[in-house]
Amino acid sequence: MKKLIYLCVVVLLASCQQGKIKQMQAMQDSLAQAAVEKDSAIINFVSAMTEIQENLDSIKQVEDIVRIESSAVSEGRPSDKDRILSDIATIHELMQKNKELINKLQKQLGSSNAKVAELQRAIVVLRRQVEQKDAEIAELNAELEKMHVDLNNLNTRIEEMTAEGMRKDADLQARASTIQSQTIAMNTAFYAFGSQKELIDNDLVEKSGGFLGIGRTLKMKKDFNQAYFTQVDIRDFTRMELHAKKAKLVTTHPSDSYHFEEGDLVEAIVIDNPQTFWQSSKYLIIEVN
Repeated sequence: MKKLIYLCVVVLLASCQQGKIKQMQAMQDSLAQAAVEKDSAIINFVSAMTEIQENLDSIKQVEDIVRIESSAVSEGRPSDKDRILSDIATIHELMQKNKELINKLQKQLGSSNAKVAELQRAIVVLRRQVEQKDAEIAELNAELEKMHVDLNNLNTRIEEMTAEGMRKDADLQARASTIQSQTIAMNTAFYAFGSQKELIDNDLVEKSGGFLGIGRTLKMKKDFNQAYFTQVDIRDFTRMELHAKKAKLVTTHPSDSYHFEEGDLVEAIVIDNPQTFWQSSKYLIIEVN
């Protein structure tokens, strides 16, 4: 009987010991699994954090490039607008990728049994960095938009000033042309000389006055032949060679504004005061013999 009781006690003790061993084995397996999950979470986190930091560095480089390019535009130097737009698109693409990586890490840590406090705090720091970069990008976009508006306003003003300058140039040219035409007209005169017969035959003069054909004098016709006259500039025309026995003016000019150079012949007419000489008539007709 004693042997039977001893045997039962031994079996019972062995059974209890076996249960403890299994319980300890399960606990060890659970701890090992937790360690594996923790290591995996850390590895994923470090990899994602490295990629996020590289993206942030790339964004900073692209931002600097955009600022240099936009500065070139604001200073009037040529720049590739498409390149700026492409750089901005790259920044937005990298920022979106960072946000997706952070959200992915947050979900992985939330579903993992490995609750690593340091990783959670690191994710918060990364999220703040991304939010700060968002604010910087928004400021950069605002600067670019303002630069675009200022550049458009500047271009509009330049176009207005150019158009205004062209109008002023056209007005000045028109005025200069008018003044030139008026100056030419003011200084233009016409002369003709010849015998009485030549002057009459060429429809420059006609006889008038007198009585019964006696005492008639020559005067310039109203409908004279303009083509027979020679045009001159009174500023340059101060002497005309005649080489005639006699010479007299048919048209009226102040006697103190000219004189004849005479010797054996009337050599020339000299205009001493052009402004006074041409004041009463811009046509000069001289009858010579």
